[in-house]
Amino acid sequence: MKIITGVKCGGNRYPLGPTRLHRNLAHLGLFFWILSLTFFGFNALKVLGQPENSAPPLLPPNPLEVLIPDPLVPNPPKKNQSLTPEQLRELELGLNVLNAEASAELADGNNPEAFTIWYRELRLWRYFGPLPEVRALTRVGATAWEQAEITALQAIDARLKVIHQEYCLSPQGCELPLLQALVTGFETVRSRDLALTVYQQLLTDARTRNDASAEESILTNMGRLYLEKLDYVNAATPYQGLLSFAVQRRDRLQELSYLEQLAFIYTQANDSLGAIATRQRLVTLYSNPQDISKIPELTLAIAIDYQRLGQLQTAIATYEQSYTFAWTQQQFYIASGALERLAHLYTTLEKFDAALEVYEALLIVERRAYNLYGIMHTYDRIGQIHQQQNAYPQAIQAFQNGLEVARQLKYQEAYFTEQIDRLVRRSRPLF
Repeated sequence: MKIITGVKCGGNRYPLGPTRLHRNLAHLGLFFWILSLTFFGFNALKVLGQPENSAPPLLPPNPLEVLIPDPLVPNPPKKNQSLTPEQLRELELGLNVLNAEASAELADGNNPEAFTIWYRELRLWRYFGPLPEVRALTRVGATAWEQAEITALQAIDARLKVIHQEYCLSPQGCELPLLQALVTGFETVRSRDLALTVYQQLLTDARTRNDASAEESILTNMGRLYLEKLDYVNAATPYQGLLSFAVQRRDRLQELSYLEQLAFIYTQANDSLGAIATRQRLVTLYSNPQDISKIPELTLAIAIDYQRLGQLQTAIATYEQSYTFAWTQQQFYIASGALERLAHLYTTLEKFDAALEVYEALLIVERRAYNLYGIMHTYDRIGQIHQQQNAYPQAIQAFQNGLEVARQLKYQEAYFTEQIDRLVRRSRPLF
């Protein structure tokens, strides 16, 4: 069997590009694929309304799975046979020509024609085995992503999935280079779930071989992909593994980095216990001057998590600790936040005297920070608490103080005036 890779003319041999017949066949196949896809989308609502036992709709064929006869392989090998090394070398030359033609069409803005040629090229890469095919799929997939060619991305993703199922999910498994190529392919077409599936296989292999370097690299990639998916619950596991590696080699900077990442992950996953434990560990590790400045914000976050867990006494103590740390570091924004949350917690618990005491401390912080808006709002909250206790003179005084600040800001003057007038009328004797 001979593979046709070119024609002779004047003693020279020229590579054979796609014939008109083959292009027509390819275009026709692509046309029916798009037509099927349109028909499927049009009937989607009807399908959704069918009973569960009805037959599912037929999906359109993947252009990479429609094996069209190709002039580059006029006599395809029979089942369980393969091309000879010489035939493969000649075919590879022809595929390089197809890739060049597709790139030229793309440069001219003919995207449909370019990807039609690439589909033909990718189908022919099957003769070389799964690894070369996956590499070719990844190469074209990168271009499809850059060009936002959704149809091509879906087709390549589907073909990569078929290769993974056929070669890597059998009891015998597949060789490491193919797994590594597949995970690169899935990442290239942004198929994160399948990439994570393959990374899990690679992780098992690395642990079996006791390859710590490979394991750490795989965990890094898995953590990144989970964060890209906003899957914070599963993201914690690889970062815990990375933290263990940092601790083992006594890499303090990496340990701090992974702990900070885990604190963020636990917070996003609403795992208050995990967040508290991680931030407490960070507090014990922060000893450098540039790190100590992070402690007030950390303790504030810890207090918030304790409050979410309903451990209110511990939350109160931690809010006070955060305020103290922040005040000594002159981090008035953090000190203000800690006192404001603490006062609100006391108010919720109807411990009004404790809340008023905290608000008085908050006024000092706001004055130190020259935060007129903060001062105004604090007087408002003090007035509201006195009003709840029917302490009208104290409430009026607090609102008058707030009105003075409001006049400086030229903001909410009418609100404070209304509060004062209403309380004055309410506090007047009836006779």
